[in-house]
Amino acid sequence: MTRPIRILALVLLAGTASAAVAAGDPKPAAPAHGAHPPAAAAKPAPSGAVAKPPPFAAQLAEMPRTAPGERPAIDIPLAWSLIARSTAETRQAARWKLATALIDGRRGAEALGVLETMQRDDSALDMVPAWRLAIGKANVLAGRDAAALTWFNAPELMADPEACAWQIRARAVIDGAAGSALLKCAVPAILARRGSDRIAFMLDAATGLIRSGHHARALRFLNALPDQHSAANLQRGIALLATGQHEPGKLRLERVMLSGTPGERAEAELALIRDGVARGKIKPGDAAKRLDALTFRWRGGDVERAALEFKWQIAERAQDPVMAIVASAALFRHFDLGAQTGATLTRIQAGLQALVNDPKRPIAQAAGLFWEYRDLSPTGAPGDLLVSTLADRLSAAGLYVRAAELLQHQMQNRAIDIAKGPLSVRIARLLLLADKPDQVLAILQRSEGPDYPAPMAEDRRRMQVIATWRMGRRGDALAMLDQIESADDLRAEMLWQARDWARFADANRAVLAAGRNGAVLRQAVALVMLGDEPGLAALRKRYLPALRGTKAGEALGALASSTGAVNPAALDAAMAGVSEAPADGDLLLLARG
Repeated sequence: MTRPIRILALVLLAGTASAAVAAGDPKPAAPAHGAHPPAAAAKPAPSGAVAKPPPFAAQLAEMPRTAPGERPAIDIPLAWSLIARSTAETRQAARWKLATALIDGRRGAEALGVLETMQRDDSALDMVPAWRLAIGKANVLAGRDAAALTWFNAPELMADPEACAWQIRARAVIDGAAGSALLKCAVPAILARRGSDRIAFMLDAATGLIRSGHHARALRFLNALPDQHSAANLQRGIALLATGQHEPGKLRLERVMLSGTPGERAEAELALIRDGVARGKIKPGDAAKRLDALTFRWRGGDVERAALEFKWQIAERAQDPVMAIVASAALFRHFDLGAQTGATLTRIQAGLQALVNDPKRPIAQAAGLFWEYRDLSPTGAPGDLLVSTLADRLSAAGLYVRAAELLQHQMQNRAIDIAKGPLSVRIARLLLLADKPDQVLAILQRSEGPDYPAPMAEDRRRMQVIATWRMGRRGDALAMLDQIESADDLRAEMLWQARDWARFADANRAVLAAGRNGAVLRQAVALVMLGDEPGLAALRKRYLPALRGTKAGEALGALASSTGAVNPAALDAAMAGVSEAPADGDLLLLARG
């Protein structure tokens, strides 16, 4: 068919746009300037518009039904030419011929397009058994089995042999009384076929019986198929193994491994692995390796899904939680599990929680497994607790960066509004422990926005001050302390590190209290450095009684001696006590600088 005719046929098939324009004809000339069109043409119909066909449902319902072998085949190019030459009155009939020709040619997706176009022009067609049968067939050929079964589910088609045969092709369940009735209904239509067409239907019937566990009945269908047929040998092998005939079944599958298609070989290998595990000939670990190799070579479809399900079963029998999570996660991520989706996810989440919380499992492996399958982790409070627990374990092991990355993912993907505040502070502390103050400022900036409560906002500012100090911007950090209400401890620690004895002594007075021996000793050291004898005497008078009998008391007594002499040994003891001064977690972070 030439290109203009094909374009015209497509336009008429779709029933839209102008056929003349689509075929390449020029637009009609516009009237000359100042000319008046004829009165009758004041509101013309759109030039070249395709008229809507009249109803076709009744006409199709009156057409006699013929078996596939009895209907003369129509050539697809000829059917397209009929579309191109059709009028509004004959267009639906031409479309019907094209749809049946496409179905006979096993071009289901194209047939679906034609049939759906017919229905748009005549909604009553879905009440006509012949049309429902045709669109059901087209869906099967297009790989849409579930959709096909809904079209076959009409009272007029329940006892129709052709519809029953195509239901089997659409993977209808062949089990119980209903399955037996379906098979009995389909047999006349299957036997009416010839050659490869009959083989395909018989093979689908045998496969359906095997899926339903009726292996002996399936073998009766398979015995009628050629001995060299690889697809039949695949099903023969599966059925023979299931009926206890291991050697004949193994031989059939081994033949498939030599002559079958890649998909058939993959399914045959899976069947051989199953049989080996069932008979104890293949150990679980070896079976898992073979299944991994199989799913690496063959992706998608029923074979990979069955292989993953079998690997999951092996893992649970072998009590291997890592293998179980790998198999179940791949199954959940890549396949539509239908009604089992929720139950499968619940099992995966329980397995992941057990893995991560297992104290005997190395923390690096637990963290790696969680990170790999974090999209499948529990949601809500259980998920938050799992992440928090894992972050604590990572931090305890000194893996501060990994703990921070874990909480950062939590903050960016799960936390909402003010919930980001505590997480941002926790992440900041971990990054400071990992000596990455620049990343602290970035995290705090990314989590800005919510109106945080005052205590939470102050915690965030403290992290900002510490990170700024640790980056060497000491003047900026000291200036930022004015924005924090309770910053005396941070100010004192910063000034101590800067050896600014005068300002330290003033700041440290605000944090001196009984029981904070390190702060008292630091004050004494600063006063010694300043040569403030009166201040030392006052310090000794106030705090020495409470520290008497302790090493800190001995150091203070030596530092604040009334003679004014400083014993080097006492000074060393005092400095040893001073090194333990930062008691607050934030002060420890600051002291690391």
